[in-house]
Amino acid sequence: MHLLQMNDLPDFAVKSVAPSFDHLPKTNHKDGKYRLRRYSVVELMTEPKFFKLTDVNTFTQSDKYNNFQGNVTREFENLEEEVLESDGFREIVYLFRTINKLSHGTQVDIHQMRIIALNGKVTQVSPEGVHRDGYDFIAMIGILRYNIKGGHLLVYNNSKEQFKGGYLPEDEPFVDLPLDAGKMVCVDDRRLWHNATDITPVDCTKPGYMDSLILTAEK
Repeated sequence: MHLLQMNDLPDFAVKSVAPSFDHLPKTNHKDGKYRLRRYSVVELMTEPKFFKLTDVNTFTQSDKYNNFQGNVTREFENLEEEVLESDGFREIVYLFRTINKLSHGTQVDIHQMRIIALNGKVTQVSPEGVHRDGYDFIAMIGILRYNIKGGHLLVYNNSKEQFKGGYLPEDEPFVDLPLDAGKMVCVDDRRLWHNATDITPVDCTKPGYMDSLILTAEK
């Protein structure tokens, strides 16, 4: 795999999954009131565009990678069946599989997220700061940005020094861009670091939000 690869999703894939973000639930987790989420793990099958849902519904990251909610087991509702069975979602998983040359039997974690900015307040998109996620491959996919500024994906290619349980970049990010609808950024999580800038509403009388899908996998 390349260190980083950018792709554009076909319009039908974005339109297929976008409405389901309106149904994302809040959770009781530390960030569960403003980072709404569903989570599923699927297993890739021999046919490239097919996969099956596993029974995994909990997600835990080591505090080596997540100083915000590390070593905390979090439980989420699965992605809606209609989304998992849609042609658009299958296309998204297929692109992730193809770009990273993933074989059948590989498990892919899928995070469906809406991050909300309310009442003119600054909202952290990535409360863990500069980090890796502990996988081999990651795809960050923009689905919709509504009434927000900020929320730029930042990617770093340099090593980091540890600082109060997190990391500080030694240099400026070499990628700094908003995840617009249909933009898919795949990174090698073993060699790159990432972060995101905070978001605020453009019109403070209305909520703003950004919708995204995060896919991760190991070799």
